[in-house]
Amino acid sequence: AAGRLAADPAVYPVRGHLVLVANPGLTVSVRDEDDPAGITYVHPRRHDVVLGGTYQPGVGHTAPDPDTATAIRRRCVALVPELADAPVLGERIGLRPARHGGPRVEVDRSIGSGHRLVHAYGHGGAGVTLSWGCADEVADLAVGG
Repeated sequence: AAGRLAADPAVYPVRGHLVLVANPGLTVSVRDEDDPAGITYVHPRRHDVVLGGTYQPGVGHTAPDPDTATAIRRRCVALVPELADAPVLGERIGLRPARHGGPRVEVDRSIGSGHRLVHAYGHGGAGVTLSWGCADEVADLAVGG
């Protein structure tokens, strides 16, 4: 809802879908961004492994899709065969705000004097990657930039 909240028509949803499985003892993350069937990643955590995923620009629903879950699991098992018998613990489906023209990180000058609103949204699936730099920029803007 970032687009509605900020009245920004450049914002659009990106649907992400991942599968959680029990961790069979994996400790190393693996990614294949060149798989023609879609980005594939295996990120082990303490008790589970995150299998992904999808990046579906313009898709705004969060309904589960069994075919997508099966495809994610198939790609991840091909990448890391130790996952073949790992029980499925669940799925996570969410929407990330992306933005035509890139993320918006700026002060909203339409707010009355004495107040400061800093926008920081529209990163799509790159929020974690860009978080440190954006946080620094937001902090600078918030204190007077």
